[in-house]
Amino acid sequence: MKGKSLIYALMLAIIVAVVSGGGSIHAAARNITDIVKVTKPAEIKVGEWKSYEIAITDWTDADVTDHDFTPSSSDENIVKVVRKTNWVSELHAINKGTATLTVNIGDKFEAYVFTVQVVDDYTVISEPTKPVVVKELTHEEIMMQEMVDYTEQLKPLVNNEEKAITALHQNRGPNNSTRKTFFLSLNNTVVPNYTKFVSGLKNLKPNNAELKEIHNYYLAEAKLQLEGFIIMRDSLKTTKINYSKYFK
Repeated sequence: MKGKSLIYALMLAIIVAVVSGGGSIHAAARNITDIVKVTKPAEIKVGEWKSYEIAITDWTDADVTDHDFTPSSSDENIVKVVRKTNWVSELHAINKGTATLTVNIGDKFEAYVFTVQVVDDYTVISEPTKPVVVKELTHEEIMMQEMVDYTEQLKPLVNNEEKAITALHQNRGPNNSTRKTFFLSLNNTVVPNYTKFVSGLKNLKPNNAELKEIHNYYLAEAKLQLEGFIIMRDSLKTTKINYSKYFK
């Protein structure tokens, strides 16, 4: 805050010095483009000519119609100026190179200076890139995008979960004749695949607090599900089914 105040104080001191006449101040000369619109070429091909024209946009200057806006060339071996009227000239391209052209209409206006390049062939100038307008996202749009990102992280894990659940549903309630098949399904497919699924969930990185809270509930439920599958498997390890453990 102090640094900011010092800057303001410095600016104020400068303004006071100028207003109180601390130095000699002269009005700056106006720019020609304040009163006219200029049409000029940037490139001309050798042997060709192009127009340099003035269109008056501000007629409040009493002398504006008397000004001669004919430019002078820094090198007429490159660009030669052929005057047509006070406001129109032809720029003739003589030889390859760059010439500086100056329009001077008196002390009231700054000299108008521009360059023209004489070339063997024209440069292809691409269209200017339009500025990109960035729209700020709403909270809901941000949440939706973060949910999409979270879902993308989930996709590689879905295969393990589907394998586990599909294998589980292929078995019916255990009895003496189905116990071994059910046990092998739980031991070799259901538990390993669901373990991979839970491990993958643990590594997910939600992007915000709300999503993290949802993820934590989801992970806790998946852990309980895995614990249930393990208990079911262990209840079928021996030839005598431990039904109380199985239904736990």
